[in-house]
Amino acid sequence: LNASDPDEGPNGETQYSFGVHTSDSVRRLFALDPRSGKVRVSGALDFEESPFYEIYVRAHDGGVPEMEGHCVLQ
Repeated sequence: LNASDPDEGPNGETQYSFGVHTSDSVRRLFALDPRSGKVRVSGALDFEESPFYEIYVRAHDGGVPEMEGHCVLQ
């Protein structure tokens, strides 16, 4: 994932996290790097059990107040 913010300093530093709608089972199967936004598989995927996965991601900056954006990976 890639989010950009034209601000300088902490206001321009983007961090990533799973969104509140990301299920616990998906959180166990996928890892999200909070600094780079890279998503990787960290568990065994079973497409017979679940034909697709939804990962809700939140990106936010270090400003006060924080500015944020959201996306869904499928």
